Amino acid sequence: MKYLITGGTGLVGGRLIASLLADGHEVHNLGRGVGKSSKKGLVHHQWDGKAVPDSVPVVDVVVNLAGASIGKRWNEAYKKLLVSSRVEATTACTNYLKKNSKPGQVFISASGFNYYGDFLETPVTESSPAGTSFMSSICQQWEAATAGTSARTVIMRISVVLDKEDGPLAKMLTPYKLFIGGPVGSGKQGFPWIHLDDLVAGIRFIAANDQINGPVNMVAPNAIRQQEFAKALGKAMGRPSFFRLPKWVLELVFGEMSVVLWGGAFVEPKVLKANGFQWKYPEIGNALKQLLS
Repeated sequence: MKYLITGGTGLVGGRLIASLLADGHEVHNLGRGVGKSSKKGLVHHQWDGKAVPDSVPVVDVVVNLAGASIGKRWNEAYKKLLVSSRVEATTACTNYLKKNSKPGQVFISASGFNYYGDFLETPVTESSPAGTSFMSSICQQWEAATAGTSARTVIMRISVVLDKEDGPLAKMLTPYKLFIGGPVGSGKQGFPWIHLDDLVAGIRFIAANDQINGPVNMVAPNAIRQQEFAKALGKAMGRPSFFRLPKWVLELVFGEMSVVLWGGAFVEPKVLKANGFQWKYPEIGNALKQLLS
């Protein structure tokens, strides 16, 4: 099969491309820089994030993962970039699919669990309403930009992706190494997470399953609180996990962006469960043990 991927140089995109190439698929990657297509089956196309180049052929599956990092301190200009980078890339994919349609085509586009807002302790499923926070607004605009194609369209509301080499987990390790790790905020808020391997497997599962449409929560099946995650991480590292980091400290250091650190929700993967997806790492303890071994 032929895949088109945006955001292929990121944590998720890079692992997804490697998985697809290993199974003999053809991958067309869109990137800002002048990349080298040195691997068999991989074709790099330079783009501006606003329009898919004409050099990209008709593909079977489009996976849209592009968007500016949320892990930087926000000002008004950066908040606009968070929105525009996601909406423009998604609109570019939508326009491409309108011009390059074929039967059975699939459009898989990223969004975030932040769609639901900061419910903190209230369970949410794919049918739950959108929140009212800034992050929720981003997700709503991001998702709206997928409309208008004839492709089967799936929106991935992705949770915190765990991998030891990059992403949130890699940044969380330092305080534990210094023996000052612990829960963030109250610790009672939901902590939606997924192992990177399960996320990649989930994307491929969605691409192959014609019954899946619309929003899909990409999250491990066993919901935990932030304090449970802290305890499991401390255990996996052989470090204490009782040094709580208060919400006000995060707000002082990171400003408005701190909501990404202290927020959360109990997100349920109802669609993946209903369609028989099997997680390799459904439990946080086993996931962290594998990642940190």
